[in-house]
Amino acid sequence: MAYIGKAPVNGFHSKQTLSTDGSTVTFTLDFTVADETSIIVSVGGVLQEPKVAYNLAGGGTQITFTAAPASTDTAYIQYLGQAIVQNLLGANGSEFILDADNDTSFTADTDDEIDIKVGGTDRSTIKTTGFHNIDNYKFIAGTGDDLEIYHDGTNSYVANKTGALKIATETSGIAVTIGHTTSEVTVADNMTVTGDLTVTGTANFGDTNITNVGSITLDSILNDGTDITLDSSNDIVIDAAGGNIEFKDAGTLQLTLDMDGTAGAQVIQLGVDSDDLVFNQYDGSEVMRIADDRAVYFFDKGGEKISSDGTDFTFNSGNDINLTATTDINIPSNVGLTFGDDGEKIEGNGTDLTISGNNINLTAVADVNIPSGVGLTFATAEKIESDGTDLSITVGSNGDINIPANIGLTFGDDGEKIEGDGTDLTIAGNNINLTAVADVVIPTNVGLHFTDANEKIESNGTDLTINAGADINLTATTDINIPSGVGLTFGDDGEKIEGDGTDLTIAGNNINLTAVADVVIPNNVGIQFGGASEKIEGDGTDMTISANNLTVDAAADITLDAGGNDFKFSSGGTQVLNIANSSSDVIIKPVVDAKDLIFQQRDGTEVMRIEDGAHMSLAAAAVNPEATLSDASTVSWNGLTSPVAKVTLGGNRTLGAASGVITGQFLSILFIQDGTGSRTISFNAAYEHTGDVAPVLTTTANKGDLFVYRYNGAKFLEVGRNLNLTLS
Repeated sequence: MAYIGKAPVNGFHSKQTLSTDGSTVTFTLDFTVADETSIIVSVGGVLQEPKVAYNLAGGGTQITFTAAPASTDTAYIQYLGQAIVQNLLGANGSEFILDADNDTSFTADTDDEIDIKVGGTDRSTIKTTGFHNIDNYKFIAGTGDDLEIYHDGTNSYVANKTGALKIATETSGIAVTIGHTTSEVTVADNMTVTGDLTVTGTANFGDTNITNVGSITLDSILNDGTDITLDSSNDIVIDAAGGNIEFKDAGTLQLTLDMDGTAGAQVIQLGVDSDDLVFNQYDGSEVMRIADDRAVYFFDKGGEKISSDGTDFTFNSGNDINLTATTDINIPSNVGLTFGDDGEKIEGNGTDLTISGNNINLTAVADVNIPSGVGLTFATAEKIESDGTDLSITVGSNGDINIPANIGLTFGDDGEKIEGDGTDLTIAGNNINLTAVADVVIPTNVGLHFTDANEKIESNGTDLTINAGADINLTATTDINIPSGVGLTFGDDGEKIEGDGTDLTIAGNNINLTAVADVVIPNNVGIQFGGASEKIEGDGTDMTISANNLTVDAAADITLDAGGNDFKFSSGGTQVLNIANSSSDVIIKPVVDAKDLIFQQRDGTEVMRIEDGAHMSLAAAAVNPEATLSDASTVSWNGLTSPVAKVTLGGNRTLGAASGVITGQFLSILFIQDGTGSRTISFNAAYEHTGDVAPVLTTTANKGDLFVYRYNGAKFLEVGRNLNLTLS
C-alpha cells in the first residue's frame, strides 16, 4: 500500500481493549502516544472527551481516567498513531528553537562556538576555551539554588547559601592555592584555621583582633602606630630562648629582663643611665622607687628610704619607723639598739637584757606586764614581785613601807585612793569591795556614812536603821528574800507589798507602773479587772481581751498593725468580716456566705449595699456634682473627676479629648453661649457624633446645648443631645 508521508509503525489504527473493575483509573498503553487527541477512547459505548475524561501519563505510556470505568462497561482505545522519534543529524549553523514563544535556542553560527539564548538574550557561549557566561548570569547548583558562581561586571563571586562552602581537595596531602604571588586575597569575615597557618610574607591584620591563639612563632611584631594588646583567658607565656626580654621606647632600650646573664639570678636592668625603677599603684600613685643612687625609696623620692654603703645598713624615715611582725624580730647576742649614742642602749648577751641610760622613762597606754615569779629588785633586799596571784613587796628586816601624811595609795587614778592625814584614814573609790572570810564588825551605834549623816547604816544592837537623803537602790544578782507575812510599807500600812507564801498583794490608792522596757507577764497568766470576765491574757502566740463592752479610747491615732495581712471581725466566735492586704490593695469582704456588705447612716438608714450577687445597690441616686470647666481656646476636660460638666464659651473654642476616662463611662457637657452669642465649638477627633457629622451649636446668647457621650475605650460616642435650652 502506498502512503503519503511516513508509513505506519506497529500497525495503524490499532485497538486496545481495557479490563475495567470499577476502581482502577490508570492503564498501561500498548503504544506510546504524543497527545490525548492521538487516541479515541470509548467507555460503555460512549466516546470520552480528551483531556477532560482522561489524560496521558508516564510520558505517553499510560492513560488516566478522571473516573474509574465500571466493571460492566466495555472500554477500548483506538490508536490514531504513535510517538515517533526523529534524529536531527545536522543544523549547519541554523538556530535551534527550544520553546513555544521562540525566545530560547541553541545557535552555532560561529565556528567552534555554541551560543545559548534564554528569554531572547544570549546568556552563555561554549567555546574551546570553556563555558562563557555574560556578566551577572549565574551558574547555579543545588536543590534550593544553594551555590552561585558569576561575575557582576566588576567582581567575581562564589556565593553559598546552604551548608559549608568548601574550597578543598578531599584527598589528604594535595595542596590548595588561593591567589597569586603578586595578588592580594581578602577574607571579609571570620576565618578558622584548623591546622597550622604559615605566613611567608608580612601578615598585616589591619587593626583587627587575633583571638583564641594556641601559639605564634615569629621574629617580630610591628604595629601601625596603635596599641598592641595581648589578651588571654589563661596565662600569657613569654619564652625568650636568647635569655633576655627587652622593653624599648621608640627604638631606645628602656628595660631588660636578663634571665641567663648571672647564674642563679634573674636580673631587671634599666637601659638608660640615671633613670629610676618606679612601682606605681593603678591610679599612678608611687609606691616604691629603686633610685639611681642605689637607695630604695617608699611613697616618693623623699625622706623614707633604705640604703647601704657596703658597711652600714641605713633606714631613713621622715617620721616613725613601724615594725609589724607575726613572729619575733631577732637581734644577735651582744648587738644592741642605741638611741642617740652608746650611752642609751638596749642589748642582750643571750641571758640578760641590759637597758642603759640616764633616766629610763616607761610610758605606756596599757599595762607593763612582768611575768609571774619575776620581780623588780631595788638594791638587794627590796623587791616587788608577783606569783600570778599575789603581789609581794619585800623590805629589809624590821623595815616599814612608809607612806607620808596626805600621800595616798591610788588604784587606777586619784578616784580610787587610800590616804591618811595623821588622824583619819580615807578610802576613796568608785566601788569599794570588801572581801572577807569572816564578819566585818562595826561597833554598836557606829554607822557607815555615805556622803553625810543623812545617808547612813547603823545598828543599836537591836534594830538596823538605813537612812537616806533620797533613794535607796537595791541591786542584787539573785533574789532579795522577804519572809512570808512581812511586807514593805510605803508611807503607812495603806501602801504595802506583802506575800503570804502563795499570793502577792499590792495595796495602794493608785498603783502606777513606770518601766523603760517591757512589763512581761507569763504565758496563760492574765490581768483581771474585777473578775475573770474582764481579762487580758496571752498564750505566747495570741492575745485575748475578754470583756462585756470593750472601749478603746486614744487621744491620738489608733494604729492596728497585722503582720499576717488580715483583720478578722467575729460575732459570738464566728467570723463575719475580713479586711486583708493584697500587695497593698485593701480587700473588704463578708466571710459568711450569701451575706451582704451594708453601709448605713448613724440613724440606721441604709445608704448602700454590696450584694452577694456581685452587684451594688444604692438607697438613693449616686450624684456627680456639675463641674464648671475653664474657658480657653482649647477647653480641657478631666472626665474622671468631672463627668458632668459645663463651660460658658467666650469665643470660638475647641473641646479637647477628655482625660482620665474609663471604658464604658458616660459623660455629659453643657455648652453655654455668653452674652454675645454666636460662639462655635470644634470637637477633637475622639468625639464621634450622630451620622459622623459634628453638631452646630445654638447661636442665641445665654442659650445652652447639652451633649451626652459614652466612652468605648477609643472614642466618645454621642448618646444624645438637647439643643437651644433656656437655662434659667
